[in-house]
Amino acid sequence: MTRAVACVGFGLIAAGAAVFLWKAALLGTPLQPSESRNLWRVEIELSVRGSEPRSSVAALLPASDHAQTIFDERIGSDGLAFGIRTERGTSQRVGVWRGALQGIRHPSYAFRVQLHPEADPGSPASELPPDALREAAADLPVGAEPVRELLESLDVSLADDALARTRTLFAFVSDELEAAEDGSDDALLVLAGREGSQQGRARLLVTLLRSAAVPARTAMGLSLEAPRDARELVFAEAWADGRWVPLFPTLGTMGTRPADLVVLQRGNGSVVEAHGVEAVSHRYRVLRERLRPDELSALMVPSSPLLGALSLYRLPVRTQATLRILLVIPLAALVVALFRNIVGLRTFGTFMPILIALALRDTALSTGLAMVAGVLLTGLAGRLVLDRLHLLLVPRLCVLLCLVILVVVALAIAGYGFETRDLLTGVLLPIVIFTMLIERFSIVAAEEGYRSALLLLLNSLLVAAFAYPIFHSIFAAHLMLGYPELVLCVMGLLVMIGGYTGYRLAELVRFRSLAADGVGHAP
Repeated sequence: MTRAVACVGFGLIAAGAAVFLWKAALLGTPLQPSESRNLWRVEIELSVRGSEPRSSVAALLPASDHAQTIFDERIGSDGLAFGIRTERGTSQRVGVWRGALQGIRHPSYAFRVQLHPEADPGSPASELPPDALREAAADLPVGAEPVRELLESLDVSLADDALARTRTLFAFVSDELEAAEDGSDDALLVLAGREGSQQGRARLLVTLLRSAAVPARTAMGLSLEAPRDARELVFAEAWADGRWVPLFPTLGTMGTRPADLVVLQRGNGSVVEAHGVEAVSHRYRVLRERLRPDELSALMVPSSPLLGALSLYRLPVRTQATLRILLVIPLAALVVALFRNIVGLRTFGTFMPILIALALRDTALSTGLAMVAGVLLTGLAGRLVLDRLHLLLVPRLCVLLCLVILVVVALAIAGYGFETRDLLTGVLLPIVIFTMLIERFSIVAAEEGYRSALLLLLNSLLVAAFAYPIFHSIFAAHLMLGYPELVLCVMGLLVMIGGYTGYRLAELVRFRSLAADGVGHAP
């Protein structure tokens, strides 16, 4: 290792370590994720199209209450003016974007929420006078003939306490009415057809409660643990025993909020309303956080204005999720460099083990390696058949690509049939890379023999197995996202490894017999 290499390597390590220690020791940035189970980052993305000089888009915004704490709110205006208003007589907040709308705009609103499922299940105070929530409305036909007949058949007596009446009516809506995604939103149609949408069943429940002299209202929240993005969940609340009791006909639960629910709205209204626009749509993105609120606040708004501006946690959820993967790739590259330059193992290319480990991050290691071996064996068998046809290079590779895709599809079908989730994730395999790997294996086998080709393949899988825990580690992803300056330390180590000119471990093992015999030593 030359002096220049050592200076550059140590300089990079020192620079990265200095920033790391400054943030960790002086600013108190947390080194590892906490075990908080109910901390989320949520982002509402709007897509608006129009051509009017004066347009506005309004979206419901969550508010803190006894069961949820909203903090670290961030606005993406995309050139529009933004403001927040609070509905009169309630704590309901509405975000409004205004301005000249030309073409397509993508305003957004992001926040972090700490949920408190251990809190009292009902709100101890009323935002609206309960007596005001007994009357009929356009979508709540209180006192309609079908509603009165149902109350008589259910023998709902006004002499009973409000909580007893609530239980009776909730049991009817939850157990006797079918849930249908494409069902009606109208309360009377739901009652007549004995099925309805989330909105329709919640409206019918509120209509029945108000008809039974129980103050009630509809509400809407986000279920954060949906398979992909958050989904909207419509429910009802009834005033009983001096508090608002949550009622979830869709879930069949009463009195407690789901642990993953953040409430957006209480009362009627649309999630998104627009004026002077041609089209508008919205979606929610969620990301589970591992930090406590105080840690996140310290990280999101550090005392240093420079670090506050450079914090990666300011970026959108989708970008953060991508960066959590990209920022651990240097660690995997360090593993590859150690095995190739210090241990002395040859692999199929420099980055092939990294790509294999990255592709298997959502599967068990043993299952993933077995899947890779199965794809490669099938591809090699197809390669041997194609050799007899003497095809040109490009068509041959395209045929191999098609074959590999068919194998992955077969694995997905088998995973679904045997209810094995790991096989379903085979669709994440880098198909083109494995096609080239098959071709490279065949070329090495033809030039150096199958023994050398198999050795290179085993070495590649071995290095991938050592890099796999890096992509599977929540701690590594959190550390690199919070301390991206550690990439400088990795670069410094790579520079020093690149300047190493001594014996590799494999060479010491390979030539150990010569060393034992004293070959090469002066007499």
